Amino acid sequence: MDIGLVLAFAASVLLIFAMRNIKSTTLIAPWCWLVVTIWSIALAHTLGHDNSDSAINLHRDSAGNPFSSPRQQYWIEAIQFGAHALVFCPFMSLLGARRPQNKMWEFIVFSLWIILVLPALETVLLSPGQLADTQGIRAWFMLTLIGVSALNIILSRFWISGILIGISQFMLVNPNLPSWTHLSYSYAMEAGLSLAIVSFLVAFLQPRPDRSNIREEDRVWLDYRDMYGGMWALRIKERINQSAALYGWDLRLTWTGFVAADGSELPRELPDKTEKVLHQHFYNLMRKFVPLQWIKDRLQNPEALQTKDSIQMDLKP
Repeated sequence: MDIGLVLAFAASVLLIFAMRNIKSTTLIAPWCWLVVTIWSIALAHTLGHDNSDSAINLHRDSAGNPFSSPRQQYWIEAIQFGAHALVFCPFMSLLGARRPQNKMWEFIVFSLWIILVLPALETVLLSPGQLADTQGIRAWFMLTLIGVSALNIILSRFWISGILIGISQFMLVNPNLPSWTHLSYSYAMEAGLSLAIVSFLVAFLQPRPDRSNIREEDRVWLDYRDMYGGMWALRIKERINQSAALYGWDLRLTWTGFVAADGSELPRELPDKTEKVLHQHFYNLMRKFVPLQWIKDRLQNPEALQTKDSIQMDLKP
C-alpha cells in the first residue's frame, strides 16, 4: 500500500478522535478542510507512481496508452500542486469561524485555493507541456501563510504542535515557495504528512492543565484561546477591552485572564454590576463560536447561565 495513504489513514483516525472536542463548535469546517487536504495530497501522489509497471498499467488514457508523455506528467504535477495548496485552507477557514457568517466564509476559502492554483491551471490549459510558474508574489504569499498559521497555534498551549504544523506545511509546498527556500529532498510529501501526524499526537498527549482553581470566566477564556488560537484570542481580547474602556467597566481581559481596570486581581466575588456586564458580553461573544453546553461545562454554577443566554448583545468582534 502507498505510504501516503497509510499516513492519511493514521491522520484521519486521530482527527476522528478529536471530533468529540469540537462537536457543535465552528471548528467543524476547518476540521473538514483538514481531512480533505490530507486525503487529497495522499491520493494525488498515487498518480505519480509511473515508474513501476503496475502503476503504468493503472494510468492509461482513453486509447489504452500509459501516462508517459511529458504533457501527461505535467497534468499529474498540476493535480499534486493543487492538492498541496489545500494546506492553507484549514487555517483560512479558522479565520472565518464566527457565527453567523462562518458558512459563507467557506466560499472565500475556496476562492483562495483557486487563486493559489491558478498558475498550474493556466499552464495545463493554455501552455500544455510547460512547468507552472509559481514564483513571485504567490510564493511569498504562501511563505507568509505558513508563518501566520503556525504562529496562530504557537500562541496557544499547543505551541509544539504549531511548530510541527509550520514545518509540515513548509515541506508540502516547498517547491512552490521562493527559490532560496527550496530543499533537495525527494520524500517531502511523506515527511510533511508524518510531521502533521506527530503534531496531532503531541496535541493529544500533551497534559491538560489543571484549571479547576481559577475563576470560571478565566477557565472559559483559556480553553477558548487554546481551541481557536492566537488570532481570534487577540480579536476577542481587543473587543472586550474596547468595550470596557468605552463603557467604564471595572475590568480588563489580559492574555491569561480577567483583571481589574487598574491591572490588579479581581476579587473572588465580583460586584453584581461587574459580573452582569462580564456575563452579558463575554459569554455571548463565546456563543458565536461554541455551544451553550461547552460554556456550562466550565462554569461552577451553569444554571445561572440560562438568564445570561437570553440577553442579546450588539457588540460584534
